[in-house]
Amino acid sequence: MANTLYDETLNDMHHFCYAAITNENDSYTFKNMLQQPDKAEFIEAMTKEVEAHESREHWTPPMLRKDLPKDAKTILSIWSFKRKTLPDGQILKYKARLCAHGGMQQWGVDYWETYAPVVNWVSVRLLLAVATIHDLPTGSIDFVLAFPQADLDVPVYMEVPVGMDFHGCGRRETVLRLNKSLYGLCQSSSNWFKMLSKGLDDRGFVPSQVNQCVFFRHAAVILTYVDDCFIIAKKQSVIDELFQSLDNGPEKFNLTNEGQMEQYLGVDIKRNMDGTFELRQPYLIQRILDLCKVDDAFKSRATPASTPLLSKDLDGVPR
Repeated sequence: MANTLYDETLNDMHHFCYAAITNENDSYTFKNMLQQPDKAEFIEAMTKEVEAHESREHWTPPMLRKDLPKDAKTILSIWSFKRKTLPDGQILKYKARLCAHGGMQQWGVDYWETYAPVVNWVSVRLLLAVATIHDLPTGSIDFVLAFPQADLDVPVYMEVPVGMDFHGCGRRETVLRLNKSLYGLCQSSSNWFKMLSKGLDDRGFVPSQVNQCVFFRHAAVILTYVDDCFIIAKKQSVIDELFQSLDNGPEKFNLTNEGQMEQYLGVDIKRNMDGTFELRQPYLIQRILDLCKVDDAFKSRATPASTPLLSKDLDGVPR
């Protein structure tokens, strides 16, 4: 490994960059959440999460534990709480995600397939370049509670989540039979990608042979990353028509129209007046500087080398 020294430690630069990405300890268990000063907002988000699952019938009404099938096993439920922030660090909303403990599942009994592809940044930059060159409109779609929109093909029984009693039934006396692919199940990502792919296929989209997360149709291209879709099209009306088709289709997708592409996978995407795009991560850069203790006094020092703009390439060709 290039960043590993002889004593099996990481060199300083790699360590700081990695820590800057991962040091945001902003994901909490149920017990940790109760110790946060803004726990009221988390509890409200938790209530909304359960209501959203119940309204969409992601599980059957709670059943008594004694009525479980003879060979049925239950898996634990897990809460994950997080403050969802904008790239500049401002809190956008409080999220409470109910997950199933997929580590308790058994392959060949509770699930089979687990693979689901994700897009890479090469494809993202390529589509942004195409949109710039041809001055094409962009759009983005976010699927709300994406994984639980996909059906389960095997029975899965889950413990009632902590902090919740359903209809006056004690959580230790009852269990839930899942109807949908809850987050945390081993097969959830695979089931969701199959559902989304079929939905796009039914609307005339064909996946790329190079990248399965890029779908083509006449006058439109869709790029998918789990529950986020990035669209470029010949006209804005094509994007609007596609959103209406997904929103009102037989799949009953639950989605929101995020409008023009402004953020993707934590990266700010700014479209300039001349049609070009800027990809920026100022918040990540600031976190790295803060972690490395690079303050204004440090930045005012002379650097070892000047940083002029290059007017020629290495082979002498003018830029």
